[in-house]
Amino acid sequence: MAVAVIADTKTGKTYKKEISEDVLGSLAGRRIGEEIDGIFFEMPGYKMKLTGGSANNGFPMKKDLAIAGRKRILVSYKTGRKGKEGIRKRVTFRGNIIGSDISQLNMVITQYGEAPLEPVENKEEKGEQ
Repeated sequence: MAVAVIADTKTGKTYKKEISEDVLGSLAGRRIGEEIDGIFFEMPGYKMKLTGGSANNGFPMKKDLAIAGRKRILVSYKTGRKGKEGIRKRVTFRGNIIGSDISQLNMVITQYGEAPLEPVENKEEKGEQ
């Protein structure tokens, strides 16, 4: 069972949706950066851009690695805590193609549908009894 983390840029909130194995199979072969229809996640009318994800074993997807499996690549860190000049490290990444071993997909909404993302709750006044 995989999870889709969908970011809403208007409100700044994120939403988690469970992805069944059938839906994950129909998304197989898609790459990071492609637009996906919201009908896969019970959100008709919405379009989302795939921005990343991670595999079942925890390795993150890398956009410029055009394979479906894992690969150990040499990475140099320019900024941050490890940002020393000349230091390179061999790190394992997952390729940018969706496969059956994906546990999380990260997406951003690019086109909004008619139905709201959050269910409308009944707001009762607290002062009345």
